[in-house]
Amino acid sequence: MHTVEAVEARVIGVIADLTEDWDVEIDGGMNSGTTMVGDVGFASIDFIQMAVAIESEFKTKLGFQDLLMQGGKYIDDVTVRQIAEFVAGRLNNGVPTAPAGPAATDPQRVISVPEEERVTAAKLATFRNRFPVRDLADDGTPKNERAVFVLSPPRSGSTLLRILLAGNSKLFAPPELHLLPYRTMADRRKALSGAHTDHLLEGTARALMHLKGWSAEQALAFVADCEAQGMTTKAFYRELQTPLRGERLLVDKTPWYIVDVDILKRIERDFADPLYIHLVRHPLGMVRSYEESSMQRLLPPSASQEGGYGSRELAELTWLLAQQNTLEISRQVPSERWLQVQYEQLVVEPEAVLRRICGFVGIPYETAMVNPYDDMDRMTDGVATASRMSGDLKFHLHNAINPDAAVRWKRFYSEDVLGRETRELAAALGY
Repeated sequence: MHTVEAVEARVIGVIADLTEDWDVEIDGGMNSGTTMVGDVGFASIDFIQMAVAIESEFKTKLGFQDLLMQGGKYIDDVTVRQIAEFVAGRLNNGVPTAPAGPAATDPQRVISVPEEERVTAAKLATFRNRFPVRDLADDGTPKNERAVFVLSPPRSGSTLLRILLAGNSKLFAPPELHLLPYRTMADRRKALSGAHTDHLLEGTARALMHLKGWSAEQALAFVADCEAQGMTTKAFYRELQTPLRGERLLVDKTPWYIVDVDILKRIERDFADPLYIHLVRHPLGMVRSYEESSMQRLLPPSASQEGGYGSRELAELTWLLAQQNTLEISRQVPSERWLQVQYEQLVVEPEAVLRRICGFVGIPYETAMVNPYDDMDRMTDGVATASRMSGDLKFHLHNAINPDAAVRWKRFYSEDVLGRETRELAAALGY
């Protein structure tokens, strides 16, 4: 039996380790009443680091989503004692109660928005033009072997799908690779070296660690050497595919590929008969998740800061741009190499959807796929820590697939907030 007091002492130790280098002074030291946001200064990423560290401390998945989300919205703050009570309850096979501290009140459901805040075709045209022009010239080498590409805008469930696919022994599904938008590895390094984007560079190194059994240092050194040599990203894909020996298919799920049709066109040009999984989610499901995760910070400044768009508009514009670009590419690909999957069906009936995907790819379904939180190495961490994973870090807050995620957006939005073009395209996609 784990007492709250004993658990609390270990939780305090974990938090103290995480914040060792922070400039934080708490009168009397950290105690039961210390709040993570108000006193310690946590941001959302810090909660994820804390969850991963506590689960490592106690060597079990705890499902921190149940603590950190109440009434469909993430809480404003939580105390050390509330964390300890939650952890002790889970360790003792109990169901923890909701936090007693201050929780965010659900916002009033948005029924409509002013006309000037609606997404229109004109706004989309302006948004589309704000993404940088890229040098994506071919390097003249033969096509790479077949690979599988998951195409979806961010916050559409691609991390969950990627981790489910990683449970199949015939697939190699690493974290986001961020290769296609750049001609060379050096271009990629230059574009992604920034405070909010440098973690996106780690997917390639994490993939090499898994493929070759390398240490983090070895993998990072190899990637750095590829950058220094001016290796093309097409050639780097070959470095990832060669160890697979044709026995496994590489799966690349990198949501930001969808911002530019020219990026997507590289797939047909650079790979032999590639397969496409078009993962779709209701636009307002994507919008709500986008807002909660502050995804606009990953957009190029020209796309996110000009025009005075709010986060909801940016999310809807991203969804609309992604779907238009993806559907344009779909018209150029034989139907037998294209599969559309709905996120909502994936979280409600994961096994049925995964069986359909396996049939499409031409591989046997494996029961391990549907258990994303088992002990298999599915590369759900970064090169150094789990909180550096290139993908949806909120994966670490759960301990099971949550079917409620399919409809949670309905607590916050009516479909009437969407622009006409978005509603029409959503209907065409089955919504």
